[in-house]
Amino acid sequence: MINAPNHEVSSKLKCSICRADIKNRHNVYQSSLKFGIICGLCKHRFSNEDIEMIINMFFAFGEYFGARDKSEFSIKDVILEFAVDINEGKANFHSQNVRMWHKVLTYGITPREFLEELSLYVEQD
Repeated sequence: MINAPNHEVSSKLKCSICRADIKNRHNVYQSSLKFGIICGLCKHRFSNEDIEMIINMFFAFGEYFGARDKSEFSIKDVILEFAVDINEGKANFHSQNVRMWHKVLTYGITPREFLEELSLYVEQD
């Protein structure tokens, strides 16, 4: 049939956060705001509020959780970029904050991990 669905295409679900293939459909979570499907690992890794924020961010700006090499992440660089852009008037606080969170997430850093690392960084100085 011409209109018959391609089972190979329609049967593959990917997590809206990490882009992992979802094989066990019984452990999925569906976002209430978007129609994103979340794998069991991401559901366990993030709070419901984090999930909604992350889905919205990746929907708006693209990429996915862990798209970049985590070993190249530098909290000092992220803070410096944030401060310089704000100081030079390149972005307002809100838009720069959103860009910072998007960048952190694409390096595979969870919000909890980032805030913990940020607090350690602040205590050092």
